[in-house]
Amino acid sequence: MAERIKKRRTAMGYTQQELANKLGLQKSAIAKYENGRVENIKRSVIKEMSRILECSPSYLLGWDVNIESSGAFVAKMLMDAEFTNYAKILFELPKEKRTKVYGYIDALKIDGE
Repeated sequence: MAERIKKRRTAMGYTQQELANKLGLQKSAIAKYENGRVENIKRSVIKEMSRILECSPSYLLGWDVNIESSGAFVAKMLMDAEFTNYAKILFELPKEKRTKVYGYIDALKIDGE
């Protein structure tokens, strides 16, 4: 949990002080969360922290490998018209062509790392 809090905080571009301010906490509390000295963080703090850090509470707690809940992810996909159009086209392709598209996506992901 400590690593995930720090990872999301830095990914969002917040300092420990900025996150603490948003949560109404002291910077030292965030430092303790991030170095694992506090394991029983209040549920209300986890909930608000996940909102601020744009991830699911279950991700912060280490229960889920996905940053956001599957429901939130699906909702995002459905609201993206371009993604939805390409998904329709993809699913209409024969399996061998879909496999090629997946290969292209994997190659793009590797190039982007």
